[in-house]
Amino acid sequence: MRLLVGTDLHNNARAKAWFCDLADETKPDIVVFLGDFITFEPLNFAKEVLADLASFQTKVLIVPGNCDPRDVLLQIDKTDGVVNLHNTRVEIDGVRFAGKGGSITCPSPTPFESPDEGFADSLEPMMNELDVLVLHQPVLGYRDKVNGDRSVGSQSLAKLVALNHPRLVLSGHIHEAKGMDVHNHTYFINPGPLLEMNAAVIEFNRRVEVCFRKGEE
Repeated sequence: MRLLVGTDLHNNARAKAWFCDLADETKPDIVVFLGDFITFEPLNFAKEVLADLASFQTKVLIVPGNCDPRDVLLQIDKTDGVVNLHNTRVEIDGVRFAGKGGSITCPSPTPFESPDEGFADSLEPMMNELDVLVLHQPVLGYRDKVNGDRSVGSQSLAKLVALNHPRLVLSGHIHEAKGMDVHNHTYFINPGPLLEMNAAVIEFNRRVEVCFRKGEE
């Protein structure tokens, strides 16, 4: 199974076009978007992105980001051809996905956030034999460092992952944390922000193989 993963678009129309071209080039089985269509507004740009994602000839899974107003959830639900994975689990071709959008509390308030305590509670019933955890917020200790050394990941998510060991954890949110960590056979991947023309193509089979893609800014 081939996944094309993008996150943190933040209103960048050029990056949106590049991601669409990348989908045409790589022909993924599933496109996964990890949130932050916009930075608070305008909602119309998020609608445009959703329309583009829905036009792909493939499955599309989406969670919102912390900078997306909660109205984005309604727009995802209204868009035929995409799946709102926020607080939901789906199975595609035998691979089990569950998702959670938004983030834990940020230093400056954003529209889609909540305290770390209890943040992961909605995911707990969906973790049994889960293959892919789709997040905006990173897990504590994995792809979550700002300024090179300070971890801002979720402790509640970390406890959940440590108990259930999904094979793949996708997250965004921390723009400078692009890359991959592997721990206890779990792959933690941040594709890097689409805002800066980043994405990842993941071959998810018996092995996990990742190709980070970079467009011209």
